[in-house]
Amino acid sequence: MVSPFVFSFPRAIAHPLVGLSRRLNRLNRFAALTVLLALPVFAHADPMHLSDIKNANGQQLSVDDLRSLMPGAHVTNVIQNGSTRKWVNETNGTLNASSDNKGNIGSGGRSVQVAHATGTWSVNDNGSYCVNMEWRALTENWCRFMFKVGDKYYGVTSLANGAALATEFSIEK
Repeated sequence: MVSPFVFSFPRAIAHPLVGLSRRLNRLNRFAALTVLLALPVFAHADPMHLSDIKNANGQQLSVDDLRSLMPGAHVTNVIQNGSTRKWVNETNGTLNASSDNKGNIGSGGRSVQVAHATGTWSVNDNGSYCVNMEWRALTENWCRFMFKVGDKYYGVTSLANGAALATEFSIEK
């Protein structure tokens, strides 16, 4: 005898409902995976190159432009590992930098939230802006030829190589 309190769906009705549930779970997993894989694309735009700057009619800053702009300037720069660094170009040629240290730059592999560096800056006669920073575990020493595109600044290591990567800087007085 069949109990009057127990009811079961016939197999033909239950199966599509179970299948629908499985398909929705797969769809949700696929959608979540798609979003996770797409995040790095939105987080990091394609890097700029010297050729891109020239195509955008970027103007190279002259020695005089740099010698006027850089003393007392507040500089912000995001490097390839995602760390944001900030410093002020003091009028005496020194700087004190900080980094949010997302890429552990200069921390000697230690996990720290903020890293600090002391250093110097200068403008060379060839029209390059040069920086030397002494982090805890690393010395950073570089020069960049600076360009302005709209309200953004970019620095490149070479004027001869169109494929040279351009680093973006925010420079404010």
